[in-house]
Amino acid sequence: MPPLPSTLPPAGPIMLPSGRPRPVYAVDAPLAELATAELFVVSALRLWALPHRDPGGSHPDWRGGFFAAGIDDEGMTAFDVLLRIAATAAKRPLDVRCLRCPRLGEDEAWLLQLVSLLQRRRRGEAAAILGEWLPPAAQRMALMPAEGFADALGAVGLGIVLRHPEAAGGTAAAGADRGLALLQ
Repeated sequence: MPPLPSTLPPAGPIMLPSGRPRPVYAVDAPLAELATAELFVVSALRLWALPHRDPGGSHPDWRGGFFAAGIDDEGMTAFDVLLRIAATAAKRPLDVRCLRCPRLGEDEAWLLQLVSLLQRRRRGEAAAILGEWLPPAAQRMALMPAEGFADALGAVGLGIVLRHPEAAGGTAAAGADRGLALLQ
């Protein structure tokens, strides 16, 4: 996989006292500020969560976007396993918004940051994000499928830009595209 662009300087990570990296997405940021790859991840997460929110309802299959993007079965399985671990073992309810919500949820933002870090092989920072969601044993179990998902996205050209922590102030990131139009 070719190296992905980073908007962070090569210096060390910017970490909070908890050991988790500083957030790089503002909670409730407009989805219109996200690039196509970011929108893909958020949409896939929301579609995956639909049957868990409304088990009796009829919902679109979350895998459709994976097929359209050319992501292989291993990438789909990695995504599914990661989310099953998170849904089963989460320390708290995760902030995953409804499909049509125009704003980014807190844990949707953390998933984007997690994928971006893993696409750059920054396992320690990614593990710290997982540690905020999961107890230690589940965190260790979730890291491998998270890496598989991040790699599968990168393999089809869906790199998640690594943003500056200052981007969480609510301004659009450089390089954001109009990928939202694909979802409307």
